[in-house]
Amino acid sequence: MKLSLNSQIFLGALLGVLLGLGFARLGPASDITRNGTYVCGLLGELFIDVLKMVLVPLVFTSIACGVANLRQHEQMH
Repeated sequence: MKLSLNSQIFLGALLGVLLGLGFARLGPASDITRNGTYVCGLLGELFIDVLKMVLVPLVFTSIACGVANLRQHEQMH
């Protein structure tokens, strides 16, 4: 069963809200809340780090291709 991107985003947001409500109901002193917050923070930092790792080469490659296309366009005229 393959879900559309919209459905995946909606389910992720719903899961986040339910997790947040569950942690709030347990209270900040709960071991489950502390461990869950730690794991969510770890996963969030990992996601951001991977995003940064992919973004820098992507931007560099896009700029390099744009400059190459400009030079190629100048040679045609």
